[in-house]
Amino acid sequence: MPQYRFHSLLIGGLLLTALVHPAVAQQGGSRPTAPRPAPAGLPNVADIVAQANGGVVNIQAAAEEGGTSIGSGFCLDTQGRIITNFHVIRDALKVGGPILVVTQDGRTLNASVRGHDEATDIALLEVDLGKTPLPTLPLGDSDAVRVGDWVIAIGSPFELDHTVTLGIISGKGRTGLDGEYDDFLQTDAAINFGNSGGPLVNLKGEVVGINTLVLARGQGLGFAIPVNILKEVLPQLRERGQVRRSSVGIEASDISAFDRRELGLANTSRGVKVTKVERGLPGDAAGIRRNDLILAVDAISVTSTGQFNRLIARTAPGATVNIRIRREEKEYVVAAKLIEKKS
Repeated sequence: MPQYRFHSLLIGGLLLTALVHPAVAQQGGSRPTAPRPAPAGLPNVADIVAQANGGVVNIQAAAEEGGTSIGSGFCLDTQGRIITNFHVIRDALKVGGPILVVTQDGRTLNASVRGHDEATDIALLEVDLGKTPLPTLPLGDSDAVRVGDWVIAIGSPFELDHTVTLGIISGKGRTGLDGEYDDFLQTDAAINFGNSGGPLVNLKGEVVGINTLVLARGQGLGFAIPVNILKEVLPQLRERGQVRRSSVGIEASDISAFDRRELGLANTSRGVKVTKVERGLPGDAAGIRRNDLILAVDAISVTSTGQFNRLIARTAPGATVNIRIRREEKEYVVAAKLIEKKS
């Protein structure tokens, strides 16, 4: 699959040629109307935004060839730690250039990189907030998010600071878009260049995702990293600055509906297909073969390649996992002792 990750923008200024207001003026001028309260039982989106907005920041990082990479981020704690996407600050790390964090109250702060993980596209920055801390955004539970739930995206698309868009969760567990650990939340809340790294919040004001990419060929197709993936890697980013992962030495791919029907799996979503087994590594030693179907890891059903890779990656190197496979209409359980994944 081609990669559709946000690319850095060369910003030389932004020209807005026209603004179209949605309201239709009445003859003789329109009178201002008092705001109407939200219907009973529904949260007021404006109140949620007012609470979260101060903790959302604009990020401007040095890019190659003298450009600027524009993104967003959000404040994680009172120590000035900021979450954003790795691809927003990738070039700055490469060229040794500055990373600036611009707050809603107008401060421009120099940021240092506390940790980063290219595999999940997450970076942890740190700024000195002095005596004026930023509001922090609480982390929610992305596993509990349902398709159809309302969400709010906050960020700075095209340098339009603190733009707010509203939509729903359109899908969960989207894989095959960018990397081996994909598990994106899909949303129709508008996401554009510059939203990268900003929060996707629920109606409790909790961060449930990190806005990350769009499909350029579509409309209303935005994707966010589930916040539970951030929770998995955050302790290592804080302590080590990078993420240590395990490997079983195999590669797998999702299987199509036609494959499932042919294999007699039409009524289940379980299973990924082994496409490569590296000789001498744990999968090979355990007896896993190319074209085997992997159904479960330690009794946890496998539903996608991204989920399978994360199950293996988050298990400590040296640990043994039990992998259920299907081969020629029979199922087996094999034991594989994991090794540390090379960077």
